[in-house]
Amino acid sequence: MRVQLTNLQRSPLLKRLLLLAFLAGSVTILPIRDRAIAAIPPANIRVAQLPVPSFPATLDAANKPPPGVQRYGAIEVAPVVLDEQELFKVASPTVFDRKNSGQQIPVEVRANQVAANLKRVIVQDQPQDIQQKRGYSTRFDPKTLQVFLAKVRGETVIVATDNYRTQRLSLLTVTNLDAEYYGLSVEDLAKQWRTTLSTELDAKLQDRLPEKSEKRIEAAVSAGLLALCASLLLWLLQRSLARQDKRLKAQQVTEQQEILAKIEQSAIAESHNNAAVQPKKQLEAGRSPLVFSRHHLLNIFRWLLGWGQMAVCLLGLAAILSYFPQTNRLGASLLGIPALLLLVWFLMVLANWIGEILIDRFALAWETDQLRAFQIFEFDDLQRKSLRISTAITALHGLKTFAVWTMGGALALQVFGIPISSVLTGGALVAFGVSLAFQNLIKDLINGCLILWEDQYGLGDTVSISGTTGLVEDMNLRITQIRDVEGRLITIPNSSIIKVENLTRTWSRVNFDLQVGYETDVDKAIAVVDEVAQTLYAEPEWRDRILEAPKVLGVENLSHTDMTIRTWIKTKPSEQWNIGREFRRRIRRALVKNNIRIGIPQPTEQVPAVEDQVPEERSQVPE
Repeated sequence: MRVQLTNLQRSPLLKRLLLLAFLAGSVTILPIRDRAIAAIPPANIRVAQLPVPSFPATLDAANKPPPGVQRYGAIEVAPVVLDEQELFKVASPTVFDRKNSGQQIPVEVRANQVAANLKRVIVQDQPQDIQQKRGYSTRFDPKTLQVFLAKVRGETVIVATDNYRTQRLSLLTVTNLDAEYYGLSVEDLAKQWRTTLSTELDAKLQDRLPEKSEKRIEAAVSAGLLALCASLLLWLLQRSLARQDKRLKAQQVTEQQEILAKIEQSAIAESHNNAAVQPKKQLEAGRSPLVFSRHHLLNIFRWLLGWGQMAVCLLGLAAILSYFPQTNRLGASLLGIPALLLLVWFLMVLANWIGEILIDRFALAWETDQLRAFQIFEFDDLQRKSLRISTAITALHGLKTFAVWTMGGALALQVFGIPISSVLTGGALVAFGVSLAFQNLIKDLINGCLILWEDQYGLGDTVSISGTTGLVEDMNLRITQIRDVEGRLITIPNSSIIKVENLTRTWSRVNFDLQVGYETDVDKAIAVVDEVAQTLYAEPEWRDRILEAPKVLGVENLSHTDMTIRTWIKTKPSEQWNIGREFRRRIRRALVKNNIRIGIPQPTEQVPAVEDQVPEERSQVPE
């Protein structure tokens, strides 16, 4: 037998089978051992050691504890509140189905019963004659109140009495679950609660004495009058600043009108060299930096005074509520979440103001060539620079608004105790789902950023996009709006913009083609066209709009109807149409004066081919 076992032990296959059987037995036995150990009741249960009963997940989701109740496995706890102040928490067995609780009392019902017993001590319901005789209006005497422990049917009970009562009032019973929740013995917890109740009830009774009530009313009235006077003073200051601001606006309008009148008077006398700097002079004369403007400072002071008035009203209301025991906690809560939300709103408005200041300072520095060190902000064409600035500032305002609201929303979530990390995680998932559903919107935003960065076009440009030609009236990161020649406002998503024809970028050109007849002397026609172009260029009214001398390129095309003479006139942006109209008008008059006729279709006689002719006609064809 020993030899056979030795042989079996030497077999590798048998060893593997024995090992697998051992592991399977261990996996089967361990859960049984754990369940047997878990079935043994613990000797001393604490909060961290409370057994968690097994019940279906759907039942747990459908029977969650009500607000204010905390569940710890087999027990639930709820706070005992007196005059909106939490004293301690009581515990009761967990009730999973509150609609059918049977003999079980939910913990919130027990907490409300304890609070009702405490209110019976401090309630002000004494008749008027007893109030005058004893000097207090509460049910219990503040001077002779006694809170002590008593044994009732083997249970520890906290009771209250005074010199005028023949029967004690039971406040609450200290149970084993209360002691287990706090990790104390019943006697130690009862002594602790007795001290708390004795101190709090004595303080509540003292606060309800008639002389204390009168003093509180006087203090509340004083606080209200002080807040009202401070609010009225701030309002008067705002009115004074508003009147100063109105006078300042009228003064600025008058100064700007005088400056514009001087500019218009001197515009005729200015030379062509100074015309390029005229927009800069107008900017410096008619506009001052926003940060240092008196008008802006007055607006800031008015805004701060408005917020100060709101803060004074909130603090005054909180002070009035804090003088009365019934509303003490409400007054303190006004300085909590509502005050923090007002602070968040204040920070949002302040950030918006700072953003406006920085954007305006950036635009002003860009317009006055203070950013020439950066090549991206350098433009030789003032008109192009103006269009670029207006487009970039519009996009910056939108980005600033988005950033301010995002920051305010994050701070508001922090005030309500919602972690931003979980919001960002959920936002990322939502953004992923939205990105799948709104792919075109994302394409619009990306293409809009590229349009702004590459300066493909801007506000005021005349462009042709997908066969639509018109003036760019509005644009942002999502859409571009174009007004065509018939006055229609056309909205184009940025994602559909593939090819852009900018007709007013940096400079423009009049491309004029003149068709003259074959009987016309071509050299004479070219000379007449060149003379008209040079005369137009020499006049001061048109010279400022034409960037360089016109070029008559010569005969561009020969056809069976006419000869085409092409002329190029390089103009400032958006001036090609006005100059083209005037040039065509003058060409028409010059053609009439020099007896030059435009080309017209020539009559032609078609001769049939030789192979298509009859023999008699073919013999007459000369060889």
